[in-house]
Amino acid sequence: TDEEANEAAGKRMDDLQTQLAQVNFDVVVKEGHLSPSDVLRKILAKVDAEAGSTLVVSDRDDYLREAKDRGFYTCRIRPMNAPRGNVTTSYTVADVKGVEEVCNELNGISFNTVFAGVGINHGGV
Repeated sequence: TDEEANEAAGKRMDDLQTQLAQVNFDVVVKEGHLSPSDVLRKILAKVDAEAGSTLVVSDRDDYLREAKDRGFYTCRIRPMNAPRGNVTTSYTVADVKGVEEVCNELNGISFNTVFAGVGINHGGV
């Protein structure tokens, strides 16, 4: 049922936010029964998200395809030895922690930049 789908999706989204406490989520969609186009429509209604400046993260081909077709950055969460999926994404990470690294890369944050700010040279870390 829609209620069960929403409850399951809500728990997954709560877990995601807990695991990525350092990432600021503008919108989290907890309605698991929505179609991919409805999910993106809901996000766009809540924030001024533009293609090329927004990252859509999922492990589902249908969500990633919709986001890619609309010009958004896409990131697939694909655990080691899991199937590759049918949509080529901008980024692929093995676990949720990798999403934070993708966000940092998109925002132009790197370890070199951080360490250079404190006078430490780690030789291209």
